[in-house]
Amino acid sequence: MIHWLDHTADVSLEITCDRYEDLFAAFVSGLASLLISGNAKPREARDVALKEPAPADLLVALGRRVLALFETERFVPARLQVRSAGPAHLFGRLLGEPYDPARMDYHLEVKGVTYHDLEVVNQGSAWRGRVTFDV
Repeated sequence: MIHWLDHTADVSLEITCDRYEDLFAAFVSGLASLLISGNAKPREARDVALKEPAPADLLVALGRRVLALFETERFVPARLQVRSAGPAHLFGRLLGEPYDPARMDYHLEVKGVTYHDLEVVNQGSAWRGRVTFDV
């Protein structure tokens, strides 16, 4: 489940999922919905191989990867296929396509992923993550 939070200057996203891996997939979907209005199709793939010291840092690194692909290649993710995820690593594939103005509207300029209120926590039967984007 994705829940948008009010924030004074930026946009915050809170995600709750049953599985740890699903947290990252939902994060990519949320970020894509900030970038464009419309749906990308899974026509191309980009590999993701991230190693960071903590799960929250993995979210930031994943966001930076998605934003870099959008800025340099105009690649819009449709979804993330997670191959392996642990407390300090995430391996998978971003499936998506280049930005198509005939089917997609540019929604919001996302400048970056911040560490403000950043967290990933295990709540027993669910995982919750919170990320704030600089827009």
